[in-house]
Amino acid sequence: MINNELTISLKDFNGPLDLLLHLIRTQELDIFDLPITKVTDQFLHFIDEQLNPSLDSAGEYLYMAATLIKIKSRFLLPTSKTDDDKENEDPRQELVNALVEYQRYQTVIDDMSNLEEHRGLSYTRPVGKIPQNIKVAALSAGVTLKDLQNAFLSIANRQIDLHPRKRKIEQEHFSVADKIQEIKFLFHKTDLPSKLEFNFFFKVSTSSDELITTFLAILELAKDHIIVISQNTENTIFLEKGGYISGN
Repeated sequence: MINNELTISLKDFNGPLDLLLHLIRTQELDIFDLPITKVTDQFLHFIDEQLNPSLDSAGEYLYMAATLIKIKSRFLLPTSKTDDDKENEDPRQELVNALVEYQRYQTVIDDMSNLEEHRGLSYTRPVGKIPQNIKVAALSAGVTLKDLQNAFLSIANRQIDLHPRKRKIEQEHFSVADKIQEIKFLFHKTDLPSKLEFNFFFKVSTSSDELITTFLAILELAKDHIIVISQNTENTIFLEKGGYISGN
């Protein structure tokens, strides 16, 4: 770099710490044991060759240059320990801490840039249009998605206590389509009331997979107005037959 093998402008860096990290990385130096004389000389040469007096951040580079010179001088000058001196004090420590912290921020920024780039390759699914043969009806007053979520989490936690996870993993098959048919069948049974508590549909569920599948089936049926979700003054959630349950 000193021999002008690389042509790099200060504008390529986001400040003096960025430049210092570049010097450290390109020469594979140990950030926790910096050869301060070497780094200082290279930093001073670099800004002497390329620092633009009109550059807005020129003061930052000059301040860092002064800091490096101060640290270098403390190594060059003979030292005499006094009672007030801290034992094993390293004049580079504050600079090293700043470099390590800056490096952490740079890592986070790089990770976020990668996430942003990855997200840019994804496309959000547009909102589906309601079929023309479906009559739009709002949920009953007082019922929110948060209410449903809290009710489901309460059931899930209770089921985990009643049915602890098995040590032996057994394959289970539950589909949303099958659960939809089961729920429709329950509403057609004459010995059951037309309005059932939300908890009722999870009584036979013994695994997390089945609980989630049942919950998704309920949401799917509510979306198509096949069932209607309501809530009473005691915050108990009920499901009742809508106007579109067929014999299937």
